[in-house]
Amino acid sequence: MENPRVYLQLRDIGKSFGKHKVLHNVWLDIAEGEFVFLLGPSGCGKTTLLRIIAGLEMQNAGQITQAGRDVTQLPASKRDFGIVFQSYALFPNLTVAANVAYGLRSSKLSKRQIESRVQDLLQLVGLQTLGERFPAQLSGGQQQRVALARALAMSPGLLLLDEPLSALDARVRANLRGEITRLQNRLGITAIMVTHDQEEALTMADRIVVMDHGHIVQIGTPLEIYQQPATAFVADFVGQMNFLPGTVSADGYGIIRTGDFLLRVHDWQNHLAPGSPVTLAVRPEELRIADNPDGLGNLLVASVCNVEFLGPYYRLLLRYDTDSQQNLSVDLALTLPRHETSHERLQIGSRLAVHAPAEALRVFRPTRQEAV
Repeated sequence: MENPRVYLQLRDIGKSFGKHKVLHNVWLDIAEGEFVFLLGPSGCGKTTLLRIIAGLEMQNAGQITQAGRDVTQLPASKRDFGIVFQSYALFPNLTVAANVAYGLRSSKLSKRQIESRVQDLLQLVGLQTLGERFPAQLSGGQQQRVALARALAMSPGLLLLDEPLSALDARVRANLRGEITRLQNRLGITAIMVTHDQEEALTMADRIVVMDHGHIVQIGTPLEIYQQPATAFVADFVGQMNFLPGTVSADGYGIIRTGDFLLRVHDWQNHLAPGSPVTLAVRPEELRIADNPDGLGNLLVASVCNVEFLGPYYRLLLRYDTDSQQNLSVDLALTLPRHETSHERLQIGSRLAVHAPAEALRVFRPTRQEAV
């Protein structure tokens, strides 16, 4: 299969507000029909980048090409996009149908064509019977559907979504996630969505662009971002992660000492000298209680500090000593399917042997916070 055509290109985008630089040399290619998420904490520059793509904010440096056309200096009105904001931004004095039709009024379509287009869009977002209502008569989820229909009214080549679900309650947000994804797939439209919600990004995106302090720190599929985080920041921000202090051991190639325990790392790519400090990272669901620890490597012995029963699984908080003489310890979160153990074993204060598979351990330099 041929690679999809690159639809949007960002080249060396930089942006400053006064002396504060919010975007640093951003390079990004987005394929035609791709759903890309800009993910990161508040203040990382993701919304500023989206506004620059839309022409609502002008960059200080760099070039933007959309569908082969240089749009770097074009105003928003000359760019081909539809946008959905967190706040809905509907006209309260206009009906649902009139809100959706607003942008079509300046087109060359006839009144009948506009009405037909509006009805098609309302049906597309499941609001075909609510065209005569006003925004105040709708729920938050319905209002966001109206905003989505309005953004699609002019058949844009690019759909931009600025945290459109963050103002909704959890159940509505979950439902709309699926609806937006199905709609994007059905239309085949190129879309970029800004979010700080990792669950949204993991469940909806084709690719995720993780940002931190104005830099892109990793680009990948949801699976790549989750399983192969490039930095400790990505590992910590996307999903839950345990971090274990360690040092490179002289006991063998790819072996890390943490406390009194030796852990072998499966994918060891760096020749750090013995004694070099590192940080090990492992996800809670990748740890396992070792029922028969004899002969099994990569073991930690930890005490149970807390047990939460969550129906299909237990969430445990464990603790092991990293320096018993200085009374230093590390907390470990462990997610355990209910059927894998008996509740009687999970008593606070119990000592458990915990298996940390070599292939599940990631290694980061603690000073540079990047994978080794």
